[in-house]
Amino acid sequence: MLPTLRNARTLPGVDSTLTAAAIGVGGTVIIGVAGFWASVRNTNKTAALTLRALELTEQGQVTDRYTKAVGQLGDESSPVRVGGIYALERIGHDSPEDRTTIIYVLGAFIRERSRVPERDEQPPEDVMAGIRVVGRLLPLSEVKLNLRGADLRNTDMSDLPEYQVLLEGANLEGAKLPRPRS
Repeated sequence: MLPTLRNARTLPGVDSTLTAAAIGVGGTVIIGVAGFWASVRNTNKTAALTLRALELTEQGQVTDRYTKAVGQLGDESSPVRVGGIYALERIGHDSPEDRTTIIYVLGAFIRERSRVPERDEQPPEDVMAGIRVVGRLLPLSEVKLNLRGADLRNTDMSDLPEYQVLLEGANLEGAKLPRPRS
């Protein structure tokens, strides 16, 4: 005859108290493991939410830095404009998603500032700073720098990769041209 719950108490050598205790301990272990697993899942969800909040905060900070730097490009003071250019470079290195936009903005800045009526024979310092910065950002990107129609007389553009610069209609008198692809 096979043992059943009804006749378990009559089996020789089986202590019903020990059996009940074993069942109780087993149940407690199962409940403990289930609770631990739920805690781990909640911790993972909390960590994911915290990471997402951190990413959003970081994106907001990059946006603030970008907005301030672009605002500096329109300042009347050359040192403030140069500071804005170098701030954009830092953002371009820190935030690859924003690099293309920064190159486009600096291209527009260089085109506009190179054509100022009060320009000397040498390009303004902020134009040179823009060209130096773009020269460091372009190799990290696939974008082309639009300098069409810019006044680039006597400008050193030797740090720019030739295949990434558009120069149609630009005044290149006395300029050091971009380097050819190696």
